[in-house]
Amino acid sequence: MSDLQSYLDSALKKVNINNANNSPVVEEYDIYAEICQLVTDSRNTLGITQKQLADKSGVSQSNISKIENGTYRPSIAILKKITDAMGKRLVIDFIDQEEI
Repeated sequence: MSDLQSYLDSALKKVNINNANNSPVVEEYDIYAEICQLVTDSRNTLGITQKQLADKSGVSQSNISKIENGTYRPSIAILKKITDAMGKRLVIDFIDQEEI
């Protein structure tokens, strides 16, 4: 399956066409899904294992795994440890809803 098709499939899942006024409704933004993806992608880009990230960050390998599979909602302090261990900076910003 192409990247475009995967993107379209994902985007269409977020549209609800069965509402009373026939205007599309987009699902609520899920920050934890984004965190899961960012941690996983960043770790894979660095070419390190969950165990290596755990050793560098001081966060247990089981918690790294839970963050990556979306079953653990990490605190900002935990995210800071993880980003520091990956040589990255944790940035938190407030943006307008229209920009999402």
